[in-house]
Order: sequence, then structure tokens, then C-alpha cells
Amino acid sequence: MPADAARELYVVVALPEPLSVAAMISRRAWPAHVTLASNFVVDGGPETVTRAVADCCVDEPPLRLRFAEQAWFGPRHDIAVQLVESAQIIALHERLAVALEALAGFGAETPEYWREGYRPHVTHVPGVVTSPGMTAQLRFLAIAVMTGSTATIISAIDLGRDAGGS
Repeated sequence: MPADAARELYVVVALPEPLSVAAMISRRAWPAHVTLASNFVVDGGPETVTRAVADCCVDEPPLRLRFAEQAWFGPRHDIAVQLVESAQIIALHERLAVALEALAGFGAETPEYWREGYRPHVTHVPGVVTSPGMTAQLRFLAIAVMTGSTATIISAIDLGRDAGGS
């Protein structure tokens, strides 16, 4: 699905560290994260996307995961990733898919990465060790607008806000 120039391209990610609203990040230099909803467009604006994502995350605790084996992603299979195992992340992806796909004008840039094709993973980032068997938790979610080579954070959610710390 080609991105419509009149509509913004969004992504939803989970991270171990927070990102600030309005932060601009090179799309080639994301910090370690797990994509929860890969690139998509909708007819509504950022408020519509933010509301849908926030509604899916009400009462969601920090996301727990276990690192699995390495894999190669991307159209040329040249992007090193570490697969992650987490029933919680898969369930949240499914809730997000249901909510976002219901929005007017929804279109996934790569629909094969949604629902049955969703494979949670962390893209390898210099300085971040993700060995098979290690566990981690992702407390922060970010929604970004993708414009050219830049991602701009439009909303940030702290899943640990009511967890009494961790």
C-alpha cells in the first residue's frame, strides 16, 4: 500500500526507556524497541490514533518478554533482529490491530506484518545485548509519525504509571 501524501504514516512501538513527545529520530537509528503496530495510515488525525492506542493500553502492565533466536528481516533479509517471546505482546498487537483496522481509511503499509504475520522482535542496536533466554520488560510505548527519514514522537504512554515502580 503506497503511503498517501495527504495522510500521515504512523507506527506504535514499545521501549525500555521513554521517548519524549516531539522528539525526532532518524528512522535508521531507532533506540531498542519492539514494534507493536507497523506502519499504517488512517483518515483521522493524530488524536484519533492516540485515542485508539491509549484505549487498548488501559490497565496494561509493563510488557514482559524473553529473547529468542536471531533472525534476518527486511525485503533483502539483511536486517539483524532478535525474536522475542511474549504472549502479552502478541495479545496487545492483536488488540491494537482490531482497534486501528476499525478506524476510517485504515491501511497497513505492509499488511503481511500484521496479525498472523506479526513476529515480535528487537532490531539489533549497537551497545544493546539481547542474548537468547534473557528476559526484559518494556514499560514505555510511543506513537510516531513517519516522515521521510524521520520519526516524530506524537504520544508517549507509561505502562508503569500505576505499577508502583519496578
